[in-house]
Amino acid sequence: MLSARAFSLVLLLAFVAAPDRSPFHAQERAAIVESVDLLVPVAPATVAIMGKTHIVYELHLTNLLAVDVSITRIQVKRDDPGGESIADYRGGDLSSRIGRPGLRRAEQNPQILGPGLRTVAYLWIALPEGAVAPKAVSHRVELDVMRPTGSVHVAVDGASASLSTDAPVVLASPLRGGPWVAIYDPLLKGGHRTAFYTVDGRARIPARFAIDWVRLPASGVMERSQAPRPADWNGYGAEVLAVGDSIVAAALDDIADNAPAPAGAAAPIKIENESGNYVALDLGHERFAVYEHLQHGSIAVKAGDRVTRGQVVGRLGNSGSSSIGPHLHFHVSDASSPVAAEGRPFVFERFEQLGAFPSIDALVAGDSWLPHAYRGVNPRKLERPGPNAVVQFP
Repeated sequence: MLSARAFSLVLLLAFVAAPDRSPFHAQERAAIVESVDLLVPVAPATVAIMGKTHIVYELHLTNLLAVDVSITRIQVKRDDPGGESIADYRGGDLSSRIGRPGLRRAEQNPQILGPGLRTVAYLWIALPEGAVAPKAVSHRVELDVMRPTGSVHVAVDGASASLSTDAPVVLASPLRGGPWVAIYDPLLKGGHRTAFYTVDGRARIPARFAIDWVRLPASGVMERSQAPRPADWNGYGAEVLAVGDSIVAAALDDIADNAPAPAGAAAPIKIENESGNYVALDLGHERFAVYEHLQHGSIAVKAGDRVTRGQVVGRLGNSGSSSIGPHLHFHVSDASSPVAAEGRPFVFERFEQLGAFPSIDALVAGDSWLPHAYRGVNPRKLERPGPNAVVQFP
């Protein structure tokens, strides 16, 4: 039997050995570093190009801090338990894909995002041939927060987005014959892909999937001279065709064609006149085919008309904002307005891909297109032509 003194000693030792369960015991707080707000405002869409599935969408990054942030990496992952990476951009690869809305030309340091500013990552991701697109994507963004006491590197995960389940609309040819060059570049700053229009309280990219069509002369190269050209330069006057049975939603023919531009900057054009003379066809299911820069006096339909695929709706012209001269601007969107609409993907029933120009710069410089580029299997079916591809329509 323990004595009173021995019992007191046991109690004292037990108290000392026991963990401190006092409500006043301090818990260490995890460090919190603010970063950027991530948002995918429009569901990513898919489209087939030369046998590969491409995922197209925008990731918006907004800096709500009082200091600069420097974006160093954007990683796109499958939003599933595996979390496999499908795109990883750093350095110049990253800089070429991000830009501040409102700036029509490339910034010197696009990865630096000042206080209160937004940048957009314009994503156009080609999956490996035969790969199945994920049902959803998520993002990991790494950046340096430029605090007064020194930069802090942060990695933030977020902006999970489900891919659109709507299939691209399938279209007949908008033009006949060829060769036609499909002018577009998903990475061109100031091009269709990056052009936001904020109308009715909402910012949209109506020409996200737009293609400018130019017919090539027998030489296969575009002329660089600004002197007056023949009337059929770039396919001027070529018949423009309905891409499907549809109802004419809009048809405006009130702007004279531009004369060949002299050297120097052209006069500014009002936003409502940028499209020039245009036709919009209601294809159903909130899909509209939009034809812009049509020849003045050539539009052969009016709003409310029913048209059938292959029917002539107008002729290729040079009206409105047409910096490359006569051409057909064509895109599909969710409304008939040239600007107050969101661009949607489309594919053609069939075309023959003859080759491609390596870039828009090469095309404009008067270089020849490469017959072997993108040639592959012909005819191509249920696809979109590759960037700056040279194609022949039925």
